Amino acid sequence: MSRQARIVASLLVLACASSSAWADRKFNIHDDLLAFPQFQIHFPAGYVLDSRARILLDQASGDSTADERQTPSDQTTLSDGVYVATDGEPTENPRVSYEELILRDQRYLCQIPLVESKERNRTKEANEEDERKELARATDRGLELLREMEGKCLYYISGWWSYSFCYMNQIKQFHALPSGGGIPNYPPMEDPTTHSFILGRFPREDGGEHEHEQDGESETKPGKATTDVAELQTKGGSRYLVQHLEGGDQCDLTGRNRKIEVQFHCNPQSADRIGWIKELTTCSYLMLIYTPRLCHDIAFLPPQQDEVHPIECHEILAPDEVSGWEARRDYQLGQRLVESAETPEFPVVGDIQVGAQRLVGSEGKQIEKGRVAMAGEEKVDVVAKRVNGELQSLSKEELKKFDLDPEKIESLTKRLEELAKGKDWTLEMVTTNGERGLRGIVDAEDDSDEPTDDQAENPREAQDASSPPEPVKEAKHEEDSTSSGGDLEEGSEETFKDEL
Repeated sequence: MSRQARIVASLLVLACASSSAWADRKFNIHDDLLAFPQFQIHFPAGYVLDSRARILLDQASGDSTADERQTPSDQTTLSDGVYVATDGEPTENPRVSYEELILRDQRYLCQIPLVESKERNRTKEANEEDERKELARATDRGLELLREMEGKCLYYISGWWSYSFCYMNQIKQFHALPSGGGIPNYPPMEDPTTHSFILGRFPREDGGEHEHEQDGESETKPGKATTDVAELQTKGGSRYLVQHLEGGDQCDLTGRNRKIEVQFHCNPQSADRIGWIKELTTCSYLMLIYTPRLCHDIAFLPPQQDEVHPIECHEILAPDEVSGWEARRDYQLGQRLVESAETPEFPVVGDIQVGAQRLVGSEGKQIEKGRVAMAGEEKVDVVAKRVNGELQSLSKEELKKFDLDPEKIESLTKRLEELAKGKDWTLEMVTTNGERGLRGIVDAEDDSDEPTDDQAENPREAQDASSPPEPVKEAKHEEDSTSSGGDLEEGSEETFKDEL
């Protein structure tokens, strides 16, 4: 931890210790002091003279007690000796204490507010009695709000098992039938061939008897009022309602009836739903339900952020340092005005200065055409052809310029001779979007149908081991059309595509 962080942290600890409100507040491990601080340090644009700071610090460290320091008539305020950079007068706050802070070799006089406890004039016994009454009221009010769920069921699916929660009835664990064939996806329907379990039952409100089967015998228990199994609990500043349900099916492992704890949490952003359910111990379960119904009572609402109290720290200056401080302040104000008046030469869109020619437009920076711009354009070079019975082809040197294997070309020309049956044909090298391939075309002489051989064999096997350093890609052959018997109709084109 840096020296600056240690100093600031110590100052915050001192502020918390000097605040009676923080002293009365109960410790909660869930409090996030970084996200919701009780104090915040400010460095306003002002200064206090060294002589004035010594007076305030000496008075704070005098023999007077804390109660005397908190009395407005005995406290001298910092605002009497603070010189601020604005035209307004500082707000007087007599209920403060003072501490000196050294940050980056600069001395500061920090003004810490003394926050009065809201419960200052109340006894501990009165607070506890009021808290008990509030908890009882909130519990009754919560049960009243949940009564609207009576007669409704919530469902939760977790792998093999599904769960149903029917308020004021029971909680059941069962295997659901797969959806389809008339079976809806929701709500899940119980599979009658799979054994199900009752995890807990709600007691009857009428004080009657509650019956459930256990080992083939009927067990009768007296009913309980609903409030007997409900309580209000607090965690992390949030309050929620808890109901403990018993009377479930007997557990084979423990020999006891299954039981479950149900927690109802306020969630104004969702409808009634089961958040999750898990087995804490053998045949003992916990279910969490989110409901907006409890949000109608302030006791169940999420905790509000506490008020943040400001700690103001002013620079401590000697009289001969005031002129330098004022000159520095005037320079900083002037710089802010200049920066605010400046407008960028080029508009910035998406972190890019439009028109600045930083990426393109200048010498050596041009937009390259992508493949999409070349779509549909192709370059054709004739490798070999037969015209009027005369065979013409490129020489071996010319073939090597195109990185073509002469033996493979010879094999393809022989195959075209067999397919053409004496007709003229052309073997072309086609380049499209940077990809090359070989294409064979057989000329049509008349409209009569002449049976030809089957599709040409793939010349991939004709790969020469002595090919150029950049290997030629294996050939792919395509046929434009074939007859049902595998013969080529006369007048069609046989196409061989060899991607190189």
